[in-house]
Amino acid sequence: MHEWALADAVVEAALAALGKRDPACLRGVTVLIGELQAIDREIFSFALETIVSEKPFPASIFHLETEKAVFRCEACTTEWRLEDSQTVTEEQREAIHFLPESARAFIRCPACGSPDFRLQRGRGVSIQSLEIDGKEGCA
Repeated sequence: MHEWALADAVVEAALAALGKRDPACLRGVTVLIGELQAIDREIFSFALETIVSEKPFPASIFHLETEKAVFRCEACTTEWRLEDSQTVTEEQREAIHFLPESARAFIRCPACGSPDFRLQRGRGVSIQSLEIDGKEGCA
């Protein structure tokens, strides 16, 4: 159900970013979905299309992209992606996708072995960019 709330928030944020501009000025919205965001993309897409159908711009302007998970070691500052964690099994990856906080149970810094790391990117839903028409009344 939170997919609907997230989709609604994305649409409302896009409208807010337009300010007083005509919504017809909006040409594209790139939405980042974190690799570790527990979200059903199919439901999110459907919710987005449904919500946008009631707004003054087409759903086809919303483009979904995946933001890869990037971790940063607090001990040695090494950065790495989830896919670079060679010792993590497929079952463990699934657990991390379901509950990102469980990453500490399975992942260690590949450079120094520390379990003290931070998720830098790859969680959450955000608007990466808005494309606004340059015609008069839109700029």
